[in-house]
Amino acid sequence: MKTFISAVLVALLIPVSLAFGQKPLNGKVTSTEPDGKSVPLPYANVYWSGTQEGTVADENGRFSLERKFAGPAKLVVSFVGYLNDTLLVEPGRHSLQINLKKGAELDEVEIRERMAGSFISSIKPIKTEVITTAGLQKLACCNLSESFENNATVDVGFSDAVTGARQIQMLGLAGIYSQLMVENIPFTRGLGSAFGLTYIPGTWMESIQISKGTSSVVNGYESTTGQINAELRKPWDSEKFFLNVYANNEGRAEVNAHATHVLKEDVLSTMVLAHASTQMSRIDMNDDGFLDQPLSRHVNVSNRWSYEKHGVTESKFGFNFLYDERDGGQLTKLSSDDAVQNGNYVMKLVTRRAQLYDKTGFIFRNLPNTSLGLIFSGLYHEQESVFGRNEYNARQLGFYGNAIFQSQIGNEAHIYNAGVSLMYDDYDEAFADSTFDRFESVPGIFAQYTYNPDEKLSIIAGLRVDHHNRYGTLVTPRFHFKVNLFEKTVLRGSAGKGYRSASVLAENTGMLVSARQLVFREDFRMEEAWNYGLNLTQTIALSEKRDLVLSADFYRTDFINQVIIDLDQSYDRIVLYNLDGTSYSNSFQVNAEAALFEGFDVTAAYRLNDVRVTTAGELRERPLVSRHKGLFTMSYATRFEKWKFDFTGQYHGRTRLPLDVPHLEHAGYGEYSPDYITIHTQITRKFKKWDAYLGVENLTNFMQHHPVLQADNPFESGFDAGMIWGPILGRMFYAGIRYSIQ
Repeated sequence: MKTFISAVLVALLIPVSLAFGQKPLNGKVTSTEPDGKSVPLPYANVYWSGTQEGTVADENGRFSLERKFAGPAKLVVSFVGYLNDTLLVEPGRHSLQINLKKGAELDEVEIRERMAGSFISSIKPIKTEVITTAGLQKLACCNLSESFENNATVDVGFSDAVTGARQIQMLGLAGIYSQLMVENIPFTRGLGSAFGLTYIPGTWMESIQISKGTSSVVNGYESTTGQINAELRKPWDSEKFFLNVYANNEGRAEVNAHATHVLKEDVLSTMVLAHASTQMSRIDMNDDGFLDQPLSRHVNVSNRWSYEKHGVTESKFGFNFLYDERDGGQLTKLSSDDAVQNGNYVMKLVTRRAQLYDKTGFIFRNLPNTSLGLIFSGLYHEQESVFGRNEYNARQLGFYGNAIFQSQIGNEAHIYNAGVSLMYDDYDEAFADSTFDRFESVPGIFAQYTYNPDEKLSIIAGLRVDHHNRYGTLVTPRFHFKVNLFEKTVLRGSAGKGYRSASVLAENTGMLVSARQLVFREDFRMEEAWNYGLNLTQTIALSEKRDLVLSADFYRTDFINQVIIDLDQSYDRIVLYNLDGTSYSNSFQVNAEAALFEGFDVTAAYRLNDVRVTTAGELRERPLVSRHKGLFTMSYATRFEKWKFDFTGQYHGRTRLPLDVPHLEHAGYGEYSPDYITIHTQITRKFKKWDAYLGVENLTNFMQHHPVLQADNPFESGFDAGMIWGPILGRMFYAGIRYSIQ
């Protein structure tokens, strides 16, 4: 069977890699000052008329927008305080210089604008929050896991107090129920779940798109609570050279660099991205004998290519390679080998990961709005690890392929997508004296219809059918709509189903750094859930160029089946089984974002999560999930952004702790953890070619007491380093520089 699958994969790879896509439309949006000088308009909206295909210009007014039309198409460009412009773009046109006129005569206007740190896309029917390059630079953002501190939708915390693994939560549920993608290619499935957020350096990204609820059926059946898509820097539209150097007072240092080279103008370009980091210092702030952060060495390299054939084809392809080594546990004064000989608890982990990908597409010139896109990704992931006296070794071979055909029915108001996909994963896992080998093959078909008669209404209805070799047929219906109730009032809604195959050991490192016995009660079934949501966004003009954006949304997730990690049955064991009862999540959130005056932006948000699950035969609050969260951010930039000041404050409400854990009680905890506040600040000074930044994280110095339970006797019942509900690191100072050659 494996031989047959391999042959099928090879057969699929050959035609995909030979196909090519179309050239994007590149341009720049500007305005003319009274003295005749042309200045860029950053953050301008650019989209194809009658569609939801659009983008936002960068801080220099530049944009790149995919074109999927064979004939002439209308491009709409807008910017607050200026008259909208609609241009007819002919098929052979691949670059534009767009000059907008002011909407009214003003005495004097400062045209230079800062790119907002984040915004809600006004053109997408699915509610999408975009974190821009400016938002990523408000904090050091050394990797993707540290990029959400200014965002109320996504929570990020440590999964345990030993490995340094980070986990996210959306809608009160673990990040495994959100689909994490890099440029619409699944990224952290399977073995990459625990540490995948740290595999994408922050300086490699140009933006992050966050959508709540189920996503489009085009991207698969796995998205249940949302989707996070990271857009990386592009070979044809990035600095010739960029360097970022970072260090903090806890002994962490890292270097990020990327360089681009155009081999043939508008045809072939390439980009190399490199990252190296290390944790050198042995930090034990709570004096429990365990390192708060593992000693680590991390290397990450990526090579991206872009090939274009004018007006006909386009191909984006490349590879990534990663090496990650971590040593943690009772190593405050000893090396790993010496600590093992001394009888200490040691965690050691080595990960090797390689990925090859290709995105191609081409258009049918004689058919309007008709194109074919092909995507594939091949993955090799190997992990060798030791947790105390238990070894966990795993390997994953994975393939993802997606073919998407798009066309219209009659006119551009009726667009449909249809296609086929294949996901294949071969897992070899061994933990302690047990093996968990399996392979999963999931071919699927999908179709999606978009009704978009004008800019005020958009409806998307999709259905996909997949066949899982272990779990049978999966039917995934999804529905989205967007309607402009008034000129500045937008209502969005979504409903749909999501499925997920659990990789229990890889996704729950907190279980592995514990002396609790793992009890697998039964074979796991496919996880299955419905998600429903509504969002209302209101924009209020504060002045000619500044807005107040208010947003409120509510999402509910109902599980039909879920793999339960039961921490409530007994303090000395973790029981794993399929859902027997009810499990749901209700999440309500309100946001307000405003530019109060020139250079000064504020954001305020509040979120309430009601998440409950049946454990030990009773419906309870899900443990280790914060019920309340508040967020307040301020950003101020002086003229020409020579100085930038950023402030982020977060309030985290209490979380329910697992039942009847004696060492939690000995540590002074009751049924719930305390609430707490964290504050992060940063100052940036910009020069001609480089920036210098200085910041502090967790200014309040709040830390979870006793993150490692029974740290003095880690091989006996009661030892547990997975009960994490708050920060395990105290106040941290950092500094860095960014240097670029345009």
